[in-house]
Amino acid sequence: MAAIVHFIASPRANTHQTPSSIARDALRAAAMAPSDRAALDVAGEALRRLAESVRVEARRA
Repeated sequence: MAAIVHFIASPRANTHQTPSSIARDALRAAAMAPSDRAALDVAGEALRRLAESVRVEARRA
């Protein structure tokens, strides 16, 4: 559970991250998750962050 909390509460969560760093951090946290559901929560949070990143970039264009 600590991996999930770390991924979700990561200080980098509020800063701009590249899509590859979001995916890398999510894969690391999901691999250490205590259950399948926890791993899916991590994946869902990563998808949310990626979508937000796309929205921010689209606004800049």
